Amino acid sequence: MLFTNMVGVDLGTDTLKLRDKSGEKFMESRDMIAVSGRRVLAIGNDAWEMLGKNPRSIRVSRPMAGGVIANASDMEIVLTQTLRKFTTFSQKSAGICLAVPSQVTPVEQRAFYNVMNSTLSPGKVHLVDKAVADAVSVGLPVLSPAGHMIVNIGADTTEIAVLSEGQVVIGRTMREGGLELDRDIATMVRRKFNISIGERTAESLKNNLAFMINGPRIEQKVFGIHMLSGLPKSDMIPALAVSVSVLGTVDRIVEEIRSVVDRTPPMLRKDIMREGIFLTGGVSMLQNLPIYIQKQLSLPVYHIQDPKNSTIRGIVTMINEKELHPLMRSPVW
Repeated sequence: MLFTNMVGVDLGTDTLKLRDKSGEKFMESRDMIAVSGRRVLAIGNDAWEMLGKNPRSIRVSRPMAGGVIANASDMEIVLTQTLRKFTTFSQKSAGICLAVPSQVTPVEQRAFYNVMNSTLSPGKVHLVDKAVADAVSVGLPVLSPAGHMIVNIGADTTEIAVLSEGQVVIGRTMREGGLELDRDIATMVRRKFNISIGERTAESLKNNLAFMINGPRIEQKVFGIHMLSGLPKSDMIPALAVSVSVLGTVDRIVEEIRSVVDRTPPMLRKDIMREGIFLTGGVSMLQNLPIYIQKQLSLPVYHIQDPKNSTIRGIVTMINEKELHPLMRSPVW
């Protein structure tokens, strides 16, 4: 396979990332679309800015849900327009290497492939397991027979995978991630402070205040709608309340990691006990989360550098290293 003009794509539920083969050209935008009737009003970051402010006549939504494509036509529009903004991309000559969740069904995987093929010439689309790309970005010897464990906590999914010889030996994709934490926070604010807040405000509270184990006692002012009067209201939300509200979801993720470790074949589990677990994805940046997981599992847990971009970094590395090309597949249906 020749990858002379290949673009790496990390198609996340919340964020769409593109990087060229050289790694010099990088683009990141929200995976979101705003539509009025049949007219597309905005995509990406512009659509995100409309979220929570839009009237009922305008639909602002994500084409992805649970790590897979939920609306193929919207996804095609977002991808096509984003690629056009990515100036090094040429539809006639370029190809795409796309990371997909390891535990998707054949039907879901085909949806990824079909959306990409609607934008590109046939044969230009290559797929790679997201967990493999993450492991490559960490610098793990993915082609070796040793066992490696990657946990990617993203916006709408948590992907837990044990790898050996370039493949996922055992894995689990949970339909929970950062968006579930946002919902936890919004529910807490509604119940404790009688204020209804939007998704953007909940995300801000999560990013600025949430912690696991011994965080700072700080507060953040929020604006929303009072649940009883229906009038605008503001209040100070403490970090402790935010952190307690997300604990249930975090504990479910930890228990799922424990379950995958317990189901791992003994020889590979021995490698993981020695090497530890590598934590990546945007939600892994939650303050002290690796320490919390390590205490719960009694296993080393490592937080990698720049975890939000680990998948796209791994894809570009795979494009450039010939020995990793067999891990990039071009399916034919």
